[in-house]
Amino acid sequence: MLARVIGIWFATVVLGLPTAEASAAKPAAGPAGHYCGKLLSAGSLVDVETSLQVDTQGHIAGTYRFQDDGNTTIGALSEIGTAHGRKRTLRWFDKYGMGSLTIRFDAEYDRFEGLWGPQDAVPSYTWNGGNCHAPIS
Repeated sequence: MLARVIGIWFATVVLGLPTAEASAAKPAAGPAGHYCGKLLSAGSLVDVETSLQVDTQGHIAGTYRFQDDGNTTIGALSEIGTAHGRKRTLRWFDKYGMGSLTIRFDAEYDRFEGLWGPQDAVPSYTWNGGNCHAPIS
């Protein structure tokens, strides 16, 4: 028994092998999260909150909200296709209709830069987001 305890101590302290506590897996970075940013609406950059979730197959879905002439506009997002990685294409839906949003996340998935557009148009309007505790730029 003493030899086993000494062996474990030697492996963890001297050799630097991780213990069960130290090896608890940190979740992998990914697009799921709550992002605060700006989007171009009716010719003005307005604050937008974008919340994203990822299902078991890695597809993104979510919601967003922004102020529009004193009213809150709420919409839904769902991923188009099966792309994985930092560049994704989503479809947006709200009271104005629907269209596409193409976003590219940074390597840590802390921020994204995107372009949105109405259905059947090339996305060309700003939509970005970052950590809600960081300043919005």
